[in-house]
Amino acid sequence: MPNATPTKTPLVALNLALLINMLSIGSLMMAMPLGADFVGPLGMRPEHIGYLSGAATLAAAAVSLLAAPWLDRCNRKHALVALVSLRFLCLSACSLARDGTDLTVLFVLAGALSGPLSAVLMAAMLDLIPPAERGRRLAYVAMGFSLAAIIVVPFALTVSQHWSWRSPFLITGGLGLMLALATAWLFPTLGPASDKPRQSLTTLLGNPLCQVALLVAAVQMAGHAALVPQFASYFQFNLGFPRTDIPELYFAGGLASIAAMRLSGSLIDRGLPVVAVVGSNLVLMTVTIAGFALNTAAPLLLVFTLFMAMSSARFSATQAIVSLIPAADQRAAYMALQSTVVSVASGLAGMAGAGYLDSTASGALVGFDTLAWLAAAGMLFAMVGLLYILRQLRATTSTPAALATAPTGD
Repeated sequence: MPNATPTKTPLVALNLALLINMLSIGSLMMAMPLGADFVGPLGMRPEHIGYLSGAATLAAAAVSLLAAPWLDRCNRKHALVALVSLRFLCLSACSLARDGTDLTVLFVLAGALSGPLSAVLMAAMLDLIPPAERGRRLAYVAMGFSLAAIIVVPFALTVSQHWSWRSPFLITGGLGLMLALATAWLFPTLGPASDKPRQSLTTLLGNPLCQVALLVAAVQMAGHAALVPQFASYFQFNLGFPRTDIPELYFAGGLASIAAMRLSGSLIDRGLPVVAVVGSNLVLMTVTIAGFALNTAAPLLLVFTLFMAMSSARFSATQAIVSLIPAADQRAAYMALQSTVVSVASGLAGMAGAGYLDSTASGALVGFDTLAWLAAAGMLFAMVGLLYILRQLRATTSTPAALATAPTGD
């Protein structure tokens, strides 16, 4: 079993987890915008750039599913060091690619390791973070997504512009290897969570709350993935928003996301999970319907910033709540399953959304309002699902006013 949960979470572990999360997500996000720089030198077709991130996402889902039964048998720290090292070695090797095939294979290998890496990292955080602190602490680690958009992607684009397209892969890979060394040196030792011969997924998947949690995660990600990849085109061609100003939208959205996640985490830890869940989802539904389904005249900066902030807040609240479902010896397996479900939902929804949309001669998207309505319906469904999970968790504790006291399986 893992070491006993400490009374106070080691700050060095939280900071390492944040940095690993930021660099891992950022190295996946940077491939699309870097495409314009490497398609020519590598002889790739511009329309094939999307295969990189799509294939990496599906590979992460497949490897997560295959690894799920075994992850809780591994020493958390040793597994984390190995996965971080391998992921960023593969990413560094991308800088040596001679053609599009080389880059695709190496990038997909690096992406495939991101699934189990994320699962082990989150399981280690759940081992280390006391339940009463999980809202804020998990929100802190989740800031890696926003920081990746604000820091890693712009850094990669700048480096590529001044040196070459190979530089971002080499630098981010090198930084990742430095994080692996820091993890080996500074991360707390956590023994295997399970000494069973092989943790069966049947028991985990047989848990009704687990089933609902995975469904909620899938629905949330599907709605997000159907809309977000189309935003830049929609803003530019449907709303007439200047292309040069779009990065400012994402920067503002990233900053607002950080603040929203911190607020959501604080509400969770104060015993107000319903406020966090209902508040973030209702605001997100309102913004999605008003800004994209009905296309009201609200300022795009306000609409987009609220959309990104509330999306992050609800993802953060969801992670804190569902972390209470798996037992200690099922945490990595559950996180791997969640990674698989989320990756598949994201890939399918993105392809379905792109396939459904049409465009006019001027490039304006046709049918985006329908996707917005579907996304809003998914938000309502996910909110109800989370409230059901909260009710079931509270029914098993004598202090239903505080989520933090719900049983964690430890």
